[in-house]
Amino acid sequence: MKIVYEIDVTKEQHEAIESLRNQAFPDHQANRSYYKQLPHMRALQYENNILVGYLGLDYRAIKVGDEVYNVLGIIDFCVAEQWRGKGIGSLMLSEVSSFAQGKAVDFIMLISELDEFYRKQGYSKVEGIHSWLRLHEHTNYGVAVEHIDELFIKSISGKQWANGHVDWLGYMY
Repeated sequence: MKIVYEIDVTKEQHEAIESLRNQAFPDHQANRSYYKQLPHMRALQYENNILVGYLGLDYRAIKVGDEVYNVLGIIDFCVAEQWRGKGIGSLMLSEVSSFAQGKAVDFIMLISELDEFYRKQGYSKVEGIHSWLRLHEHTNYGVAVEHIDELFIKSISGKQWANGHVDWLGYMY
């Protein structure tokens, strides 16, 4: 897997990401390589020079209750349909965890409905009230506050997840 800073992603890589992302998320298509906002980094998995796995990585601070955490968020994680079930997704998540080790990352986090898959990868599901900046098509619609039950976290620093309101301090992945 190759991790590329957003500013270094090539035109060809953007096109390949857009195609894979739109195939994987048909209800959330976009004419660009991201849905809500540019991520800080891209993780790209190739097989025979073809992009078969992709995820965006967003590094930021969030607040949970009275605690502030540095998190590495996984965005738009997808594997090409013909490559699913072959360990690509598990490999990519393992490499993201290795990448985060030894860095100022308290948790890796993501939003998903795939409970069983993420639990097998060592993630825990947490739910609660969240607030985030509601973005759509490059327009800010203000702050949303809702109960979210599809957040998965994985501790990297050994810290325990606090109880309380989750303030994303920005957009939700």
